[in-house]
Formats: sequence, C-alpha cells, structure tokens
Amino acid sequence: MVETQAASEKVDSAKAADEPCKQQPRHKEHVEAQATGTKAAVGLSTSAAKSKLLELLDADHTRVLIPPHFDRRSRSLWAILGATIAIIGLLLVNGGYLLGKGDPRQTRGIGSVVEAALLVVSIMVSYWVVERESRLETRELDMRLRAISKEIGGWTGIYADLRTPQLPTVTTYTVLRDGVWRDVPTLLVVEGDTVALAYGEAAPCLILLRGVGAAADAQLRLDRGQRFTADTMRAWRLPLGDAWDPLAAGHPALAGRVLFHVRATPLSSHLEQIARHHQRTGRSVLQNQMRVVIRLCALRIMPAVCAAAVVANAVIYGVVSAKQEAHYGMGVEAVIGKSVYVVFPFACTVLWPVLWIGARIFTNACGVVLFDTLQRSKTDYEDTDNIDEFDIEALPPTKDVTVGLGAIVDRMRWLWWNCDYRTLSRSSNLAETLGNITVICSIDKEGTIAEPFCTPEQIVVPDGTDYAILDVGEQQMGGERRTFIIDEGWERFLPSLRPLGLDCSLSTAAHSQGIGGIGGATHRRHNHMHRHGKILPSQDTCLCKIGKAIGFADADLRRYKKLNEIDVFAPFHAATDALAAKDVFCAASFTSTVVQPREEKEGAVPGMLHMLTDGNVDLVLGMCLDYFDGSAIRPLDDHTVAMYYSLYLNALQQDLQCLAFSYRPLSIDAEAIKWPGWGEPGSTGSALDAQGKYVDLRLSRADLQAALDEHSTERRLAISLAEDTADSVGNDAGESALSATAPVEAAADKKTNVLVTEQHPSSRSQTAATSTSGENSNGKADVSQNSSAMTDAAQNSSAMADAAQNNSTVAGQERFGLSDDDSDEIATHSSSLDDLPDHLTEEARKALLRAKAKFSTREGMRADEPTLTETDYPKAALAQLVCEEDMLRDAVTEQIFVGLATFVYEPKTDVCDFIEDLDVAGIRFVYFSRAGGRQSKAFAERLGLETDWNTCILLSSAGADGVQGDGYIEDHDIKARLPRGIENIRQHLKDVDDIPLQISLFAECTADATREMIKISQEYGDVVCCIGSALKDSNTLTFAAADLAVGVEPIPHFNRVLHSGSNQRVAVDDAAAMRPGHDMANDGSISTSGALVTQYALGAALTCIPCPLFLQHDTSLYMLMQVVSEARRLVACVQQAAVFLAGTCLALAAANLVAALCLLPPALPGYMALWVLWVVAPLLAVALLFAPHDENVMSTMPLRNHAHVSDLRRFSAYAAIRMAPLVAITVVVYATALAALLEERPGVRQLSRTLGHADWLRLSAADQWALVAAQTYATVAFAFHCMCISATLMFRTRTCVEFVPLRSVA
Repeated sequence: MVETQAASEKVDSAKAADEPCKQQPRHKEHVEAQATGTKAAVGLSTSAAKSKLLELLDADHTRVLIPPHFDRRSRSLWAILGATIAIIGLLLVNGGYLLGKGDPRQTRGIGSVVEAALLVVSIMVSYWVVERESRLETRELDMRLRAISKEIGGWTGIYADLRTPQLPTVTTYTVLRDGVWRDVPTLLVVEGDTVALAYGEAAPCLILLRGVGAAADAQLRLDRGQRFTADTMRAWRLPLGDAWDPLAAGHPALAGRVLFHVRATPLSSHLEQIARHHQRTGRSVLQNQMRVVIRLCALRIMPAVCAAAVVANAVIYGVVSAKQEAHYGMGVEAVIGKSVYVVFPFACTVLWPVLWIGARIFTNACGVVLFDTLQRSKTDYEDTDNIDEFDIEALPPTKDVTVGLGAIVDRMRWLWWNCDYRTLSRSSNLAETLGNITVICSIDKEGTIAEPFCTPEQIVVPDGTDYAILDVGEQQMGGERRTFIIDEGWERFLPSLRPLGLDCSLSTAAHSQGIGGIGGATHRRHNHMHRHGKILPSQDTCLCKIGKAIGFADADLRRYKKLNEIDVFAPFHAATDALAAKDVFCAASFTSTVVQPREEKEGAVPGMLHMLTDGNVDLVLGMCLDYFDGSAIRPLDDHTVAMYYSLYLNALQQDLQCLAFSYRPLSIDAEAIKWPGWGEPGSTGSALDAQGKYVDLRLSRADLQAALDEHSTERRLAISLAEDTADSVGNDAGESALSATAPVEAAADKKTNVLVTEQHPSSRSQTAATSTSGENSNGKADVSQNSSAMTDAAQNSSAMADAAQNNSTVAGQERFGLSDDDSDEIATHSSSLDDLPDHLTEEARKALLRAKAKFSTREGMRADEPTLTETDYPKAALAQLVCEEDMLRDAVTEQIFVGLATFVYEPKTDVCDFIEDLDVAGIRFVYFSRAGGRQSKAFAERLGLETDWNTCILLSSAGADGVQGDGYIEDHDIKARLPRGIENIRQHLKDVDDIPLQISLFAECTADATREMIKISQEYGDVVCCIGSALKDSNTLTFAAADLAVGVEPIPHFNRVLHSGSNQRVAVDDAAAMRPGHDMANDGSISTSGALVTQYALGAALTCIPCPLFLQHDTSLYMLMQVVSEARRLVACVQQAAVFLAGTCLALAAANLVAALCLLPPALPGYMALWVLWVVAPLLAVALLFAPHDENVMSTMPLRNHAHVSDLRRFSAYAAIRMAPLVAITVVVYATALAALLEERPGVRQLSRTLGHADWLRLSAADQWALVAAQTYATVAFAFHCMCISATLMFRTRTCVEFVPLRSVA
C-alpha cells in the first residue's frame, strides 16, 4: 500500500540559493567573496533540508506496507478451521446428550463441553496472535521509515569530514549547507540545494544550471542519471564568470566544478520506487515444506481418517449396539462422539500457529544476538588447532563467542511485542532464509569485497630504450604491513626509481605531521584534487608506501619544503575522451607538487625548485618531451610514447589503475613573482599548508598543444597504433605486457613499428627476498634492513652518476643539439648545475639546462637579452603573464617522464578464503561486475573464482556498446555459445543448458540487469543473499529483489573527525561508540541512544531500507558464514520439531481410531489429547531447538526452494514406520489397563466384547473411573514414548549410534 502526497508548499530553489547568508563568514572563501564584492552562494541550512526530508517521510504522506506471509485464502487453513468448528459443535451436542441422557451421570459429557470451550479459546488466541503478527510484519518496512525519520529529526547537523573517496560504490555530492561545502549522500540532497558538479558525475535528480532564467530551463538542465561531461559544456557554450562558476560565486576552492540548483528531491522518487518494486519476500524453504505437509494432513489424511472413523463407528453401532443389543440411545456417542475424538487431534493443531510464531521469534532472536555479538568482537577468525589449512574440505574458521540466554530472552521479548524495524526479521524470514542460502552475490567491489583504496602492484621505470617492471608486495612486520619490491637485483634500477620515489614520498608528506595513520583505513593522500573535480581512485591512493619501498625515509623528506600544489584538469583534452571510451567518467588530471630544498647549496641559483607530477597516463605523457632512464635524458619519441601507452592500455584490461610520473626542474625569480603563496611557504611544509592551485588546460588548448609537441599528428598516430596493439596483445592473456607471473617488455620493430614482447632479463622472482638483505630468523626477507640499504643506495647519487656518465653524454648532446662550444658555455654556468636533481649525471644536467635555455625566449622580451638564462621565469617573463594560472599552465609542460605505477584493488581480508569455504558449504558465490569481461575476469581471478571455460556471461545487450556479434572475445567463450544480454538468459536456460545458474561471474551488469538475474535465479529455486554498498543509492531496489540483503559500509565510520553545524570539531572513536547507552544492535546503520549520527549513517539507512543486516567496514565476511551455520542448526531443529509435532498428532488420531475399531472408547479423551498436544509435545519440541551444534552442518548441501518434499510416498512411509510403534504401545497399554481396572475384569481378549456390547449411557461410577484411569495410563505411555522418539530426532542426518542423545555435550 502506498500513499504519496506532494508537499503543499515548495521553496523556490533559485531564490533560496541566492539569498544572502545570515551568518558571519567563517571560511576563507567567504572572506574572499566579500572582499571582491562577489555575491556568494549560500545554499540551504541543515534545518531546512531536514524539514524537506521529514515532510517526505511523514507517515501521513508516505507509507510502505508489505503483504504478510500468512495466506488467508489457504485451502488447508479453511479445512482445519472448518473441521475445528464442526468438532466444537459436535462436542457440544455429544456433551449435552450425555449429560441429559446418562444415568448415572456420565462425566464424559462435562469433558466434551470443556473441550469445546478450550477449542473456542484456542481459536480466539490463535486469531489474535496471527493477526497481530501479520500486522507487525506488514508495518516493518514502514516502521523502519518512521525510525529513520525520527533519527533525521534528532540529527544535530553533524557532518563527518571523511573526504569521501570518489568510488563507484559511494554516491555523494558536494552540497552547500550552512554556507559550508559538505559531502552529502544522494538521498540527503533536497530541492533548493546548491550542488557543485564535477565533470563525469551524474546528476542526482533534476538539476538546473545556477544563474539561468526560466526560459533556458529546457536546455541548461540535467535529468537524474545524466552525466555532466565536456560535451555538455560545449553544447551549452556558456561564458566564464557567470553564477555557475564557483570563482564568480565566491568559492574559489571548488574551481573546476559547475554550480547547479537542485529542482527535485531524490528521496521522493526513491521512496516511490521502493513502494512500487518492493515485494513480499518469497516463502522460505521451511515454510514451503510445511505447506506441503500441512496440505497432506489437512486435505488428504484428515478427511480419510474422518471418513474411516464415521464409517467404522456407524457400522459398529448398527451391527452391534442397535441390532444385537438394542442400545439405541447410545448412537450419538457411538457414532458422533467416538468419530469426533478420532479427528479431535487435528482440531488441537489450531493453536500450533502460536507455537510456530514463537519458534520463529526464538530463531530470529538467536541469529540477531549472535550477529551483534560477532560484530562487537574484535578478535580475528582463526582455524582451530586440529584443522589443516591446506585441506579444501576443512570447516570454515569461527569466533569463540558466548551468547547468553538472557540476551536471547530479552530480544525475544522485544520481538514479541514490537515491530522489528531493526532487522526486518518477520518480513524477511531472517533465520529461515539464512539457513537455506544457496547463492551469495556481491553487486559491488570497492569497499564491499575489496578494499576501498587500491594498493601498489607494479612499478615501471625506463631502462635505456626499454623498460623494467618491478613487482611490489607487502609483508607483515610486527604490527605494521611493510611494502617492498620483491624482484631480486632491483637495486640496479635505483637511479631510475629515485625521482619516482621522491614524488611518491613528498606528495604524502602530511603523514610526517601525524595526519592519517599509515596502517589505518584513512591512509590516503592529503591533496586538494578532489575539491576541483572527480579523479581516479589511484590518484586518491597514498603513495608513501612506494617511497618507503624505494628507500626514502622521513629524514630525506625533511630536506624539502612544499611550496605549492598545482591541480591540473583537462576536461576538453583528448585524454578525457579516451577515458570516457573506457567507461571511466572523469576529466583527465594530474597534480604537480612544487618543492624547494631547505638548504640551498653554495652558488646555487636562487629560486631553484623541483616540480614532481603524477596523474593520468595519457595526459602526463602529453606534457613530457623527454624521459629519464637513470643514466641519461632521452627524447620521448612517438615509438616510446606508444610503448608506454600500450602498457597503460594493457593495465586497464587487467583491471589495474595506472599513474604516470614526471619531473621538471623549475626556477622562478622569487622577487618578481606577484602572486601569494610562492615566497612564503608553510611552516611545516606539509600538504595541509598549501591550498593547491587549480589549472584548467581547456582555456588555451591550442597554445598548449603547439608547445607540447611539434609532431602531434605523428604522436596521435603512434598512440592509436598502441591501442590497436594492446587489443591484439590483450586477446592472449599469456602475452599481457603486465602479466602477474612474468613481466614482459615491449620493444619496437623499427621496420614495421609494431610492438613485440620479449622476456625481460630481470623477470619476477617467485620468492619475496633480496640478495642484499639476506634472510631473517623466520626465513623471510628482512624488510627493515633492506629499507636501510635502499636508503643508502638512493642517497649515494654521485656513485650512480659516475657509473652512467659515459652513456649519457652522447645521448644528451644528440637530443638537444649540444656541441662542444655549447658544453663549454654551460660549463661557465656550473653553479646552476648544482641546483638540478642529484640523481641526474653531470652530462644529463648539462643537457637539461641547455634545453631549458632554448625555451627561455618569450614574447615581450628585449631582443638584446640572452637566450640562455638560469631562470625559467625571470622578471620580464613574469611581467607578460596576466594571471598565475597562465604561468602554471606553462610550467606544467616540458616535463621529463620518469615512470609508471600500477595499482590494484585487493580483496578484503578473509574474502578469498570465505569464497573458497562457501563451496564446501554448498553455497555459490556470484560477482556482478560493472566492468567488461577482461577486467571482470582479472578481479575474479584475484578472488579465486574460475575464469576459464564457461565462466563469464555478459549481461549487457548485444550491440548496445557498439560490439558486433555476441560481444565475447575469447575463443572458448565464443565456442561455448554463451548467452549475451539479460533478455536471452531465460531462453538459454530453457533450450540449451543451465550454465547461467552454475557460473560465478557476470560482467557488464547494470542495476536492472542484476535485479533480473537475481529473479531468474529465484525462479529456479535459489535462495539469494545480496551483499552491496550501503552508500550507493541505486542498490536499494536490488536489495529489495533478493531474499536477504546485507548492506556493507564501503568506508570506515569510526576514528574520524566530525564537523557539526557550529563548526565544532568532535572526535569519534570506538570507545565513544561503545560507551554506556550506545545501542550496537543492527538497526540499518542508524546509531541510537546518544551516539553521534552523521550524514553517512543517515544516507546508509535510507539506502539500506530493505536490508535486514548491516556489516561494518572492518567486519569479516566469515561472520556471515558463522551466522549461516547457526541458522542452519536452528532451521534443522525447527524442521525436526515440526515433524515431531505432526507425527504426534497423527499417532494420537491413529490410536483413537484403532481403539474405535476394537469397540473401545477413545484411548485418549479430548482433554488428555489437549494436554499432550498443547503441553507435552510442545515442550519436547522446544527441547529440540536446543540441540547441540552439528559440526557437519556446513558441509551439507542446502535445499533449493522448489520441488519441496518431492518424494512424498517415501516421506509418508518413514513417518508411518516411526510412529507405528507409538500407536501400538499406546493401545496395548490402554487395553491392558482397562481390562485390569473394570469391575468385571474381563481380560484383554474379552474386553472388546464386554465394552462393545455394553450400554455406555449406563456405565457405573466405578467403570467410569476405571476408564479414566486406563486413559491416563495410555496418556503417560504415549507421552513417554514421545519423549523417546524426540531423542532420536536430535539430528536429521545422524543416527543415535553416531550421536548418543543422553550423553553430556559439555
């Protein structure tokens, strides 16, 4: 049920955004705006945004109700209910007749009336409990919305300053709130907000360019999901300086973004989609099995038993009582009474729904309490001592935690009386679904099953005309993970590695100030690239590990101070178009760090600086004229560019991130510079002192392109050739240029200009040890000693320069046309050579200085000024530059390429082992990837999934991406005739084979295709558990489609710094989160009871509305497996308890039927049957719920959710064989006791004749008490043997010989 009412009053977003800020400016950007007279955008306040969100979540406007699982139209339900009502009526008739006609008074009549009354009460109780439970189940999702609404209402405006990583699994936007730019999740963006959109970002909803009139609304707008690209700006043709420009709006820190007005609230459409698409979770396997059994008992067995009893009693009465003995008055009891008591046990089951609900609450409480306990525990998952870690069939590791019975009882009490908005245990069938999961699928990668930040994988440095690939690994050293280069003999590449390592170290120098822990989840770069636009994840990765691996220590970094950070974006560059073609939507960018030695050498040129650059490979290569191979500076010709570009393309095909590094010595006349920030560096020189300078290459693209390369056409052709070559190389995984097992090197055939591959002499060693450091006591590389050796080698630059001097002289002179006279001329400026980097040889530095001199002549300089100068930007040159951006745009050109680095998303801890153990448990792991087939297979291989024959299916439609045919590239996939596109999966399953239900990898998946594939799996009986990011709003509908959804924090929430609305900094850590009163229960990521709630917690709660469970970022997935193990035990216990109760009911009915056929009164009267079926049997069934854990429960295959109890005949035969002794013993005990207790003592053989021919309306008081005593004996015998049978039902798959029920399990 959905009721949606639009808000009656809407705020004019343009007026609200341009409204003057009422608060005093607190930030530098506001002060700048006031100083320049610019009208700054102020955005909405947090309170106004909260009001809009609360209006949407108001119960009178939006309600999401789910139909309950209880089926009121069930034929079985109406059959049992109708039979019970009929039995009540017949009992009243029988009781009234006995009380009226019996002489002496027959006490059985009173029993019939009492039994009828108890059945009426049971119907009323069951109806109240079932209706209340259905109502609570229906309102679970709606109550979760109300809880989130309450949490938003109590939100104090605390914003987590996590500097949100720009990941595909985290959808946040830069929104202006309270005059401060915040990272706000999509579902917290409201109408009237001002959002700063970067190139490549998709619109969260309908947004309108800031500052345009209503007439231009149709053109200058973006709809939900539409990406803002450079083509969009080209089409709009907007002039700079308008209200959409952050610089003009008073927000220079966001230069490069574009300001938009939000004209709709994303949460509104989000709630409508949930209400439209969220359906009731399908019945669990256990529920479907019980439906089959109940249908069998209610629609087949009960009518058959009833008919048999009526016919038998009628015949007996007609032949014996009426014809032979003429006892016509006992016909009511003989026919109606005896028949009713045969069917009476079926009427007793009307109270069993209450028992079923109690069992569900118990199992759900056990699962939730265990889940919360495991999530609180900080210990690691480890195998027990008797487990062989190399045994693929070994049981998965577990945590040894204690779950108190008191906690379970408290949770049961809460679940009984309250709507479970925290875990949705009723609507999701939580414990039953967990116990029958057959598929666990991951719909996200970054932060879900992989680390949120990529880690270094390989380093590529020039080696003469070739290159060398060095593999990077990590090793645990004490309490810290150390990064090191694992190739033997890598030290010979130190001259080439040093400039790259210096760049990596200085770009993350903030760690020396104690900002961000090196081993923690917040270990990231502290630059300002993310403020200006969307960047690659590798550009957000901390690079200090690479610097430390090469040998740079803190002492080396203290020799430099950081002056400036230049953040360069090129939205209109060809590199941006190349990224878009690879489905990477962001502007090509790089960052250049300008540093200055703290101690200048004697005679050095004042103002000599070093510019260290890293960023997009395509863009950085375009900025470089030369490359440094460790011994000489060589020209970066077209062939060399194509060689490195081919490496870059092959890295992308293997799902790797790639960064390029370059260097430029830079000298500026500090006295003549007219812009702030150059002459007065920060006191610490850390990354936080320099705010970063934004440079946009689009403003002078033509001039830049001409200055970069005179042969740009040839270079583009070379890059195009590299792309074609990379595609051909990528077709064969064994010839990849960046293979994980054997690094190869691309060389050029000068005749054909085609890249060929050959084995590099310094190929990767299989052991992570170096020959210089030796082995430690544990047989592992001593990384600390190796680091010291690397530091010494890096600092000994003079020795490396002498070794490479002969090779560099000729190359440097040929490159820059240096003659002997030129060399002498440069020699006269020997002081300037000392200002160049120490890692360059003397001849290389001479060549570099001569090259810089050639570029020193600029327009506006006097003709009599010398062309050779020691300063790149002397006073005359700076005077010609209008603004600082022009100087920076020119400064980032003419660089020297020094190498590449690749980065990989490593699976989270225990994920690979978790996936391997799922196979042992009979659970299939499925990964839905957004990337193409090659990239998806590369990551799947790191996960340990099969990536060979018939292992990957593309869910995108054929032809949608311009691919002809089915889109498969590998020969084995083409021969396998795999289906292409989600629309062809069902037909393939019907006509070809079931490969789509067996594989673990799907590529090119959209959210719609993923949901449809989950539904297909469910149609074929799979019980699907979906794992995804809690901060990706498009995951909500996929969560709703799965049988069970688990939201995962993609980024850590604890150990962070928060900013409140009053600009107050609040530290939050684990200790604060665990303080008294803080409820750590799983509640959809909402912190309660005084915990500090941030925008991320609220956004995750709105995204995870359909999710019963929520995993914290650092929680191992093994916790889910341990909960599944416990759920399997509980579900098996409930299954055995249900079978036991059903067998007890049938056995009791059979005992009374046998007694009737023997011409005897019922063996168990109604009140004794009620005692057995409402007290004794339920208590024994409850005891089964506490059966000890079966160690083999995680090695059995779970049942699919179809074809339930398919072998019904075998099941019925087993039940009859198991219960037949119970029936026989009960009847024998009853007959023996009755024969011994009657006054006539007829004996067992004469008992049927004695009682069968007697008038039951005339039984004496003594005979009545004898009958009651005999029935009591029968009841005791029945209960005792029920207890014996229940002991054999402790385990479904193990016999009493394997597991003795009465032994101690302590």
